[in-house]
Amino acid sequence: MERKEKFKIAFKEALSDTGIAFAINVPLNFVLVAFAFRMEFTAFETSVMLTTIFTIFAITRKTYVRMFFQDRNRKKYGNQL
Repeated sequence: MERKEKFKIAFKEALSDTGIAFAINVPLNFVLVAFAFRMEFTAFETSVMLTTIFTIFAITRKTYVRMFFQDRNRKKYGNQL
């Protein structure tokens, strides 16, 4: 498989992952910030909470997106990757 085709596959995965992240993170951010305000967190506490939760979601999301694309690409291209 040539480099251009590999780039196209990687770009599709990156674009999909970013779109999914946006769809998850926007509402999650509203909920978490509202929670932080209600609990009267400081800026530092809010930052630590948001960073921790977004990191957990990002690792989980990326794992599942990667597994999906790996299976899909293996079926489509076989062992050429």
